[in-house]
Amino acid sequence: MHVVVFDDVLFVRQDDFSEIECQLSFFAHADEAVEVVRSRRPDLVLMDYSMDTHRTGEEAVVALRDHFPRGALRIVGISSDVLSNERLVAAGADDAIPKSHLRGYLRALLGAGVAQADRRGR
Repeated sequence: MHVVVFDDVLFVRQDDFSEIECQLSFFAHADEAVEVVRSRRPDLVLMDYSMDTHRTGEEAVVALRDHFPRGALRIVGISSDVLSNERLVAAGADDAIPKSHLRGYLRALLGAGVAQADRRGR
């Protein structure tokens, strides 16, 4: 599974996720989110709301949805603030989780992916 993460704080702390067994690509801002997603073709996009850049996560989600409708790309908001996560979902994210739950969320996704692959005989 390839996951693209747009978050300025996690960009600095990306080594904290080395034990997660999937391909993680971190970006400190979402100004070029559409271009990054087009070129990398991730299975999942994790988007923070507030980054020290021109484009907010909310604006990036709207831009991504203009190019990748629901079902074509899974976007999950990752903010420590509940209201920010609600705004990301309202902008078009499929779901939102607190950053404090991110590792567990990724592990659960990987476990589900492995279980699905096993059922398909992969």
